[in-house]
Amino acid sequence: MAAKPPSVEVLKAAYFKAYAPSLTQQEIAVRARLGTQAQVSRLLAEARERKILREVFQFPDEVTEDVRRQVENSFFERHAELEEALVREARQLRGARADGGSPFKQLHVVAAPDLDKPGERAKAFQSFGISAAEIVADYIDLAEMCCVAWGRTIEATVRHVRPQSESHGHKLFIPIAGEPTNHEPNGVSPSDAARILSGAWSDASYLSLRGVQARIPKSVGDSKIARDLVGYSNNYRKIFGVPGSSERPFISQVPMILTGIGDIKTSQRQIGDDTDHADPWYLETKEAEDQSVLNLAVGNIGGVWIPRSEIPDEDKIKVAELNERWLGAQLKDFIRCSINADGQNPGVVVLAAEPEKLNIVLEALYLVNILIVSRQLAQALADKLLPG
Repeated sequence: MAAKPPSVEVLKAAYFKAYAPSLTQQEIAVRARLGTQAQVSRLLAEARERKILREVFQFPDEVTEDVRRQVENSFFERHAELEEALVREARQLRGARADGGSPFKQLHVVAAPDLDKPGERAKAFQSFGISAAEIVADYIDLAEMCCVAWGRTIEATVRHVRPQSESHGHKLFIPIAGEPTNHEPNGVSPSDAARILSGAWSDASYLSLRGVQARIPKSVGDSKIARDLVGYSNNYRKIFGVPGSSERPFISQVPMILTGIGDIKTSQRQIGDDTDHADPWYLETKEAEDQSVLNLAVGNIGGVWIPRSEIPDEDKIKVAELNERWLGAQLKDFIRCSINADGQNPGVVVLAAEPEKLNIVLEALYLVNILIVSRQLAQALADKLLPG
């Protein structure tokens, strides 16, 4: 009878210990998302018993190629160095930005094998989502309310969040924006993501912005009528409020925003077959705005476009005007959420897989508290920020 293959957890614990022997068991527990120090101790004991962990790490013959790559991609040797560099970068950026923000706090690196191969990209996103889902669930456990965005990494993650055994109190999930007017949402919309996440917690509810437009086209001269129309939605008023109302909208108090981050190149990219098109929210923005204005931005976080740091102030104003026509969460909402992050408030949690997102990640760091990236993007960040 063939021996039962070791669990992924056993392999991760042994792999991290072999390739970073200076890590304590507690540090391995945090980096590899393996629970407590005591659990890592038990996993390492099993690895030694199975002779996986000796002086060097060795994969057993019965381990599949997919599992092997998942374990390898979950380990990033320069994790601590890169995390420190990101903290320094975020502080410098916050000091340079007039609108403030909050220092970056924590980095997570997860597996996305073969992300650079077009035929394997969908599978790579699935691997990323499986690992990221466990991390995201831990942060959601801390929050009473979570605002969630859309996108490929969001979809891959929320669909793999497992039902939680404990209720952790009532939770409310809210969408970060409405939906495109002219493009059918593919993958997952913010309302879909809120609904899916609410199903993983026994005492949870969600709000939907189905039928609510995502932005006001630039061609609409007087936006008051458009804003009055979107304000007709009860859920929109609860989430974003209405001018003159004394009620505090949810977006002004939400302790966690879960979002992807995008640039023009990755937003235009297809992942799989011909039915998987470019990001509908990007396409909607492209059609509703002047393309030249989009070229002034390095990318967007949750629909809020971030201007390139090197452009003149008058061009930054054009990007700000573009954001004013966005009907979802605004820059001020990201700033407030990131500043209020603490032990109980996760703050702004960003998912990013593709290494091409390097520049937008670095420009938006002053809004980010938790960054969950693929090993490929971690390597791109390290190449940019670390010596050698």
